[in-house]
Amino acid sequence: MDENQYRFFFNQALFYARSISNEPMAAGRNIRAGRICRSCKSPLPKPHEPGSKLCEFCTDKHFVYMYFRRFHDWHCSFSTEARKKLPREFTFRAPDTLRELARRGGGLIDKWDREGFDLALEMGKGGVWLRLTDDQYQALGGVL
Repeated sequence: MDENQYRFFFNQALFYARSISNEPMAAGRNIRAGRICRSCKSPLPKPHEPGSKLCEFCTDKHFVYMYFRRFHDWHCSFSTEARKKLPREFTFRAPDTLRELARRGGGLIDKWDREGFDLALEMGKGGVWLRLTDDQYQALGGVL
């Protein structure tokens, strides 16, 4: 078995292992019940009313989806929650720079985000939701 076949089967096994875990399902139930923030998954104050809500930290953030893919280098493009493409794009040579961008943008909060991001890097394409401040959002070409 060569390295590419090994990576393919290993990635499939990781995807399956992640899909059978009940932690994301429990988090989804708590989000819909209004117990935790839909973005950072931190507990919300009582009383809990049904529906997805944001905590005080996430209410003033801009949610931007960063899509990345590897051709010869790593190319990143960004879009808003309304699926409007932002004008700024980046190209990086190393995946560590891409990981740092996702970390600074608030996209790698919990274990599931980090594992999914690492898996996407191994596969060569993927995306992550970033929580950006006003300055970061304007640097990508977003209009307030």
